[in-house]
Amino acid sequence: MRSDLAYFEKRSEELSEDIRATGRKSLILSILRFISFIICIFSFVYGFIGGQGVLMLAGGAFLFAFFLLCYIHDGVRDRQDYLDSLYLVNQRYIARIKGDFQTLREVAVYGLKRREEIEDAVEWFSGNEFFTPDHDYCMDLDLFGKKSLFSLYNVSETQFGRKAFADELLYSPVSELTATDIKLREEAVAELIDRADFMESYQAIAALGKLKKSPKALLGFAENGQPLGKFPIVLALCAVAVWLFPLICILFFKGLIGASISAALIVNFLVWIAGLKLNAEYLKAAGEMPRQVKTIWKLFVELEKADLKSPLLVSYVKGNVRRYTASESLNNLSIALFFAQLRSQPIFALLINLICPLDYLVAYLMGRWADIYGPSLSVQIDGIAGIEALMCAAQVGIASEQSEFPTFVEAETPSDEAYFNGENIVHPLLAHETAVANSVEINSDIAIITGSNMSGKTTHIRTVGVCAILAYMGAPVPCTSLKLGKMRIMSSMRIVDSLEENISTFKAELTRISKIIDGAEDGKPMLFLIDEIFRGTNSDDRTEGALTVLHNLSKDYICGMMTTHDYAMVDNTVKNFNNVRYYHFSEKYTDTGITFDYILAPGISRESNAKYLMKLVGIE
Repeated sequence: MRSDLAYFEKRSEELSEDIRATGRKSLILSILRFISFIICIFSFVYGFIGGQGVLMLAGGAFLFAFFLLCYIHDGVRDRQDYLDSLYLVNQRYIARIKGDFQTLREVAVYGLKRREEIEDAVEWFSGNEFFTPDHDYCMDLDLFGKKSLFSLYNVSETQFGRKAFADELLYSPVSELTATDIKLREEAVAELIDRADFMESYQAIAALGKLKKSPKALLGFAENGQPLGKFPIVLALCAVAVWLFPLICILFFKGLIGASISAALIVNFLVWIAGLKLNAEYLKAAGEMPRQVKTIWKLFVELEKADLKSPLLVSYVKGNVRRYTASESLNNLSIALFFAQLRSQPIFALLINLICPLDYLVAYLMGRWADIYGPSLSVQIDGIAGIEALMCAAQVGIASEQSEFPTFVEAETPSDEAYFNGENIVHPLLAHETAVANSVEINSDIAIITGSNMSGKTTHIRTVGVCAILAYMGAPVPCTSLKLGKMRIMSSMRIVDSLEENISTFKAELTRISKIIDGAEDGKPMLFLIDEIFRGTNSDDRTEGALTVLHNLSKDYICGMMTTHDYAMVDNTVKNFNNVRYYHFSEKYTDTGITFDYILAPGISRESNAKYLMKLVGIE
């Protein structure tokens, strides 16, 4: 698969023209609305003053035209909002392909003025709330942040979708998914890659819905809501039945019409007062969820009409329900919410309830929905979250210059799964024009990578970790081919000390390394990534400690990569280990600087450019 920048740039031009055309239509409708309203007013005024019935009729016609134009104009403005949102989504696709994080961030905060809103949008963009410092590899592999896998690939516009994608980044290596399960995910992702138009439309609708928070009111009521009890229903029926007396009086006792109407109003008032407590739970829930329901309903309508084919996507859209669709369920809830909105103004709510028990009707419809449809809603919401996570995974195939789905080792023993063979793998956060692809194979063994500062060692082992994570998510991987086993990933790369907890850099690294060794004891396949082991201590202790770690990690169900400048340790492994492979990066020196080719090669490098770099910055 290859990125198709031309497709999205052409779509950007088409959307720009559609936005301009819709803007012109909106302007014309605004003018026509104004003209029809003015003519309506003049027709009524002059018709009334002059006793001209024809003008009064014309005024009525222009009033009807005004309302019709308002209705049409509302539709055009909705279309305009959708196109504006779709254009921004498309711009993010273009920026994603170009690796333009600045534009991605600018689109994330587009139109925001207040500082708090901008800060919240930046956090939303970066996914920093999901950062987990004591995680197996979160600290090291750029999962979250302004320039991270999350900020590059996240296209989910709902809180539950974002969390699902974050969980994929954090936990896919240790999930219980089999190779067959991952294959199903790959089929779904492949279909989504071919349906970029659908994904853009879905994202535009979701962005307009502003589901930045979990729909707790909706989910809580779906889980805990109960049908309205018999006593409130009886009260509501009494409030309706009492209006039979005024009808009887109209027919047979005309002198009692006024008294009977007053009595009916009093009864309805008392029933309403009693219902303030009986219906409080339903009315409170109804007041908190209209936007949530409307947006989620629109998303399910979009999903259901998309006619998705892959089994996993179909299962997410349908959930565990066969008798009705999610959009039908939410449409039924929308009816209850429509009646609830009629009582949004207290005085109007009182007037309606004096005539009919509106509050009881809302409570009955809400309770009936919770009883029939509520139990399945959480599964349906999980379906949206799952689909959005797959959409994020699909971005790898859309944004990468070259990507392929991996092949998984079909293994019967853990030792067979300790395998990673990537050809021309590339770190997805590197710019296409400067990224250098490399190939590496490790098979129940350890790759030690040497080379001078800034030569590419750390980036390479990060690339291996990131490619494995993407593979376990079911995403394509930036490479020409990748074959690997399902392994737990553990790393020790970015080491941070803590004054507050009185932890030195060396102690912090010991804690990370110790965790890796503990993880190696469970007998399950593991891929470890260690950068410059024990850099915070003296050379003799570093060498001895590194060799101890290598002895602990030399197991047939473990493979890993370690970068180092410790050549004493390297020489010792040559003599005493038969499960170590050696790779290196090199560079060329000129009078004006150092040139790195960032190409991984077999063997050991003993180059050091520290003195040269110090000289370049004036330290001699």
